[in-house]
Amino acid sequence: MLKLTKRLETACDSAADTVERLAGLHCRYRDGRVHVNVPEALFETDEALEELIHDHLPASAAALEAASRNLFCSLPVAFDPAYSIGPFLATVDRDAQGQPYRFLDMGALIATQAFGENDPNVIEAILNHLPYAFSRYAHSEYQTAVSLRLKAELDRVAPAGTPRHFVVNTGAEAVENAIKSVLLNRVKTSGEPDGGFVISFEGAFHGRTLGSLAVTHRKKARLGFPTFDWPQVSFPVLDGRQKETARREERSLKQVWDLLVSGRLPHAEKNKDAFRRELDAIDAFLSTSDRDAGSFILAQRAALSADTVRRSRRVAAVLVEPIQGEGGVRLTTPRFMQRLRLLTAIYDVPLIFDEVQTGWGATGCMWAHELFDLPTPPDVVIWAKKAQNGVLFVSEELATFFQEEKKFNTTWEGDAVGMVRLLALLDKIDLEQVRCTGALARAGLDALAKAYSGLIENVRGAGVMLAFDVPRADWRDALRDRAFRRGLVMLPAGERTLRFYPRYDTEPYAIAEGLAILKAAVEDMVGGRLEPLPPGPEIRVGSLECSLDALEVLDITSGNFDEHKAQIMDVETEHYGPCNQYPPDRLRAGGWPLLQLPPEMLEATLSNPRSIGVALRDGVSGRLVAYAVGSALEDHDEEGVSSDPSFGDNTTFYLHATATLPSVQNYAAIENRMLELVRVRALAAGFEYISALIEERVHQTGPPWLREAQVIQVVDNYLRSGVRFVYLQLVPEKRREPRPQAAANPVAQMEP
Repeated sequence: MLKLTKRLETACDSAADTVERLAGLHCRYRDGRVHVNVPEALFETDEALEELIHDHLPASAAALEAASRNLFCSLPVAFDPAYSIGPFLATVDRDAQGQPYRFLDMGALIATQAFGENDPNVIEAILNHLPYAFSRYAHSEYQTAVSLRLKAELDRVAPAGTPRHFVVNTGAEAVENAIKSVLLNRVKTSGEPDGGFVISFEGAFHGRTLGSLAVTHRKKARLGFPTFDWPQVSFPVLDGRQKETARREERSLKQVWDLLVSGRLPHAEKNKDAFRRELDAIDAFLSTSDRDAGSFILAQRAALSADTVRRSRRVAAVLVEPIQGEGGVRLTTPRFMQRLRLLTAIYDVPLIFDEVQTGWGATGCMWAHELFDLPTPPDVVIWAKKAQNGVLFVSEELATFFQEEKKFNTTWEGDAVGMVRLLALLDKIDLEQVRCTGALARAGLDALAKAYSGLIENVRGAGVMLAFDVPRADWRDALRDRAFRRGLVMLPAGERTLRFYPRYDTEPYAIAEGLAILKAAVEDMVGGRLEPLPPGPEIRVGSLECSLDALEVLDITSGNFDEHKAQIMDVETEHYGPCNQYPPDRLRAGGWPLLQLPPEMLEATLSNPRSIGVALRDGVSGRLVAYAVGSALEDHDEEGVSSDPSFGDNTTFYLHATATLPSVQNYAAIENRMLELVRVRALAAGFEYISALIEERVHQTGPPWLREAQVIQVVDNYLRSGVRFVYLQLVPEKRREPRPQAAANPVAQMEP
């Protein structure tokens, strides 16, 4: 007994020391005396980060090595919560003075933390509820005072229209249970034996469990996993152009409407005029000041035919994120969400908002869907991350299905320690503070975008949920790496987005420090601190003269890319030349301009389904003189792609990259031959359109069908290269009389 008492007393002494240290840290942070502290070698050299971590953060390296047989991917350091405070994350490593190295986290621990590390409210709550950390109760049968208190407190924060709630462990579990509830609703009320299907949106991320993958449309998350064959519709991303945004919204709503009226059944009529009438009625209702949504919905529903109503019952729900977080912090307009809400209500289809990442204040509203001023509330709201568990809010109607014993139960129904953390913070949230913190960070990002246009683009967000784009995915990753080496943690999203998520109560000086580090990382790239790309080949004296008749056509695939990679990169490097051909402030990697594409990007494009790659080889010298690669438009996120009129239709081939050796004498003729080969292959692959972000010069000198292409967007001084690019879309007309070829390949038979 004495031995046990001694052990517990020692533990109490240690806890007291920790509390005292954290109290001091908290005061230092609030006084502006806690800062980023990383080894200078991380950013003063361009060695591989893994090697630098091994040499300069040995404790982290040792911890990672010890865990190396585990299957995980993470930031390459081991953090130490005992010395972390606010947004500053300590590592297990120490500097020469014995102080912990610290990183500044602008990822909010993957949006899970509303407030800073070691918040005093949380520390006090944990100390007062220590027994709840000693044993984890299975709340599905064994409720505790804390689990019941949380369930009572959830009444206070429940979104309007969804007063009933169910606690689970994670966001993915909450999504799964939302899907189960709407499927069961259809089974019970409409006689659909399989529950029907759920409509979701392009770019969405709802989790990695099997059901949530069916409504997730992030390629890396979903690729290779079989799941439900449920439809997706385009997400009308807000980009500041009113006409284009309105066009996208109507297109998306038409896709939803088609699914509602057809139920995905063959031969169901999808009359455009009927859609127009219904949407006009919705718009007329939304334009009135004295609105009775219930009466309007019932009147519109009464006008539907019995067959249409029957088919619409096959739609179990529409699931949407108010802001697509993992998809790239993509926003849409309140008007779109208002119309979507009325459309789903008219057809009596539940609307689910996934607020796993946006919920509980992140956007400056308690719930992000409150930004939309919806005419009627949603039927289901999903919350997790900052909830420290998963929470499902449902309407009274859908709550019925949760009453059937064990249909939705999980063993744990949430973790008690997470419940204690949330309960400690429920009364601390201050939405005005969130808005002020977000405005400060947004102003700093806007200033950087103005100063470094061409590298930081499209700053956007709501509240503290902020982000910006980098023109290419590889340079997004490079910028993130440079920022991390300097002590700033930012998390990627979408294809080329970096998130900047301050905690709600982040001190202004910490935001300024994060922005200063980001600026320094940008300067590293603009100033050419990165390792240069391999130089181009030696060009023989004089210009190459390549007879068009002597050119060999090579189809480039992911399978043979390695065989041709060196020569393709020779063409790419020579085409875009060294930095001395560009303006002084061009974006570069060492001595080479940002316009050059790395082989990894080309290989990634060729790995996509329906990809096309083609190259021309000089039959005399054996040297590649031109190449082009691309794939379906939806595989890409370059400048202009989201504005493409056909985005989401899966009918457009996107020409991702093309280059021709500038040293060939008949440069334009070879370039046009290459473009014609691409056109023919795109037609053979069933594409209806071709789009490209391409040098304006090519638009002016290309084949007639390219010169007649519609210009969607003009990008002056692309990537600070001094070169004007244009985003084009065209219809590749079929050849009237394809010249017969000896090859049996239908593509080869269409070669020009």
